[in-house]
This record gives sequence, C-alpha cells and structure tokens, in this order.
Amino acid sequence: MPDIDRTADIKVTAARGTVTAEIPLAGHASEHWLELFRSLASQRMRELHTEAKEREDRTWVIVWLPSARPDFDPASALDAAYAVIREVNGIDQQFQSGAAQIEAAVRDWWTHQQR
Repeated sequence: MPDIDRTADIKVTAARGTVTAEIPLAGHASEHWLELFRSLASQRMRELHTEAKEREDRTWVIVWLPSARPDFDPASALDAAYAVIREVNGIDQQFQSGAAQIEAAVRDWWTHQQR
C-alpha cells in the first residue's frame, strides 16, 4: 500500500488556468489499489479531476487545481486527495488481510484432504 513519499519532491505545473500537482507515492501501487483509488476519487472529489498513474519510477496521484478561482483553497483540495489515499490504503489492507485468512483456510482444508 503506497503512501505519500515525503522524501521526494512534488511536481507542480501551471498551464491554461490549471495548476497540476503530482504527489509522489512510495513505490508502486497494485492494480487493485489503482482501481480503488479511481472509484473513491470519483466519489469523494467530484469537483476536481484526480487520478493515480503508475509510472516507471513510482505511482503518482495527480490533482488538477483551478488557478482562476480566487476563493479556491488548494491546501484543502490536496488534503482531500490525501484522505482518499489513506482510505484506499485502509480498504486495501482489509482486503489483503481477508485474502490471507482465506488462503490459510484453503491450505488448511487441503492439508486435511491429503490425510
């Protein structure tokens, strides 16, 4: 489960009334994690385009922020993106834990069948 990599630099790019913030995550996310992120980001961050992209070096969470709105608070938007990352990590951890329990039960069943 990737979390924000606080040792790496954030990428910030301004173009055409939008500022793009690319948040580096530590390592690579699984396909399951990326799917969860897409789903939750579309539900939780409806006013902002946010996505997670897998790149060669790591996974990045990209948030497009409007630069033309004087009342817009970018810190709140980035906090919301981080909240989605944390929520996805929690869900993914539960999924992995449940899968490990099922795997152990299957192996136990198989051991009993081999007797």
